[in-house]
Amino acid sequence: MTTTTPPATGRRFLSPELVDLRTAWTLERDLATAPGARHDAWCTGRHGWMLDAGLDAALEPTLHQDVFGARAFYRFSTLEGETAETLLDRLDPGYLAEERQNDGPTIGAVLRALASHPDRLRAHGYVVGPGRCDERVTVEGVLVRTDDELVVDRHHSPGCQCEHVVRNVAEDLGIHDMRVPPHEVGRWWGFEHAGGPEQGGHWYRLWWD
Repeated sequence: MTTTTPPATGRRFLSPELVDLRTAWTLERDLATAPGARHDAWCTGRHGWMLDAGLDAALEPTLHQDVFGARAFYRFSTLEGETAETLLDRLDPGYLAEERQNDGPTIGAVLRALASHPDRLRAHGYVVGPGRCDERVTVEGVLVRTDDELVVDRHHSPGCQCEHVVRNVAEDLGIHDMRVPPHEVGRWWGFEHAGGPEQGGHWYRLWWD
C-alpha cells in the first residue's frame, strides 16, 4: 500500500470538502456568527480573531485536523522557530503572557524559546478554530534535543534523568514560567525515524495535561 504526504498548503482541510485553511476558518466563522447560531453563555463573540491576525497563513503548513473529527479542532506536532517568530509578531502581548495549557508554560515563553533555539526545540499543541467560542492556539508540550543520550523513565526509576531535561528547558532554553513540572517526560523518536535534518540528535518530549 502506497501512502502520500499531504502538501504543506492547499486543499487539505475538510469543511465539508477539502479546502485551504483560510476557507475552512471563514466557513466556521460564518456559521458561528449566522443569525440563530447557538453559543455558550460565556462566549465573547470574537469568532475569527485568528483570521483577522493572519494566523491561518502562518499555521497552515503546521496544522492537521483531529483524527477523531472534533469540530473546529486542529493539532500541530512540530511547530518550529520560523513559525514561532511569526506568531510572536501577530499575537497580542497579553495573550502571549497569559495563554497556557493549565499549569504549563505560557505560549509566549515557549514561542520565544523556539525562536531563540530553533535547532533545539519544537512545540506541539492544538488550535481551536473560529467555529467555537473558545477559539485559541495553545501549546501543550515541547520537544527538546540534547547532544547526549539521557536515561528517561516515565516511572522515574533510579538513574532517571528527567529532571535534567526539565532544567535544560527551563534554565538553558528559557521556558521558565511553568507552574508545575511536566506531567510526562519521555523519549521522542519522530525525527530520527523520519530521516529529516534533525536526525542524529536525541529528542525528548515534555507534556503538560
